[in-house]
Amino acid sequence: MKSGRGIEARSRAGQFGAHMWARRWVSDLESLVSRGAAHLARTDARKDKVLSLGHSGRTVRCDVESSRPEPFTVEFTFAPLDETDSEALRTALRQEENGVLGALAGEFSDTIGFLLLPALHGATSYSCHCPVQPGPCRHVLAAAYIMVEWWDASPQVMFELRGLGAHQLGAVLRGPGGEGDTVGVDVEESLWGSDPLLPTVPSPAPAGLEDLLDAPVTRRMAAAATNDPLEQLRVVADLEDFLDAFGDYRSR
Repeated sequence: MKSGRGIEARSRAGQFGAHMWARRWVSDLESLVSRGAAHLARTDARKDKVLSLGHSGRTVRCDVESSRPEPFTVEFTFAPLDETDSEALRTALRQEENGVLGALAGEFSDTIGFLLLPALHGATSYSCHCPVQPGPCRHVLAAAYIMVEWWDASPQVMFELRGLGAHQLGAVLRGPGGEGDTVGVDVEESLWGSDPLLPTVPSPAPAGLEDLLDAPVTRRMAAAATNDPLEQLRVVADLEDFLDAFGDYRSR
């Protein structure tokens, strides 16, 4: 099979991955193989032999080209967070500079990264159908190198890989005392705190567009329009841009 038809590796030399938590995870894998096998895997990744990367829930599948006519399928499965890690993640998320929504958008510290992607042993299982088993084999490593570059571009997927969808993350944030096992994220509280300052109702009716699009009002409009926290931020930003443009137009 001809090389160069797969996913192009961003790293052409040196280490793969920009985040310390991802590099630690790769180092754990490399510690299980010889230096020669690691070198072959790096070469495979940089020759674009990882043909595909598919993600579903806590599982990632990659097809990796080999000397055989058909590629080998590599599969990684990430364990859900246990109670101890959930408690640590809950504490860390509340201390994040960009808040919960920033973390969900991929803007989180290394502290969160190390919690979402802990040491390899016990937290990640992997498999390959090549004859070199038990692994990790060069195909598993090559896929891992491409995966960490994927995490560089989309670090927010780490929440899904640890089984933290919107409902599960809401339960983590609320803690053991929360109501039920699948409590959704309280978007209003995440955005504005537990006791948000709401705008006073104008009397008489709003004087103009500025009153209607006062910042707290736009936030509540966005919350009513969608349950997606990231989409709410986009709605607010679009409305604020519209208000700025309207003000410029009116001043002409």
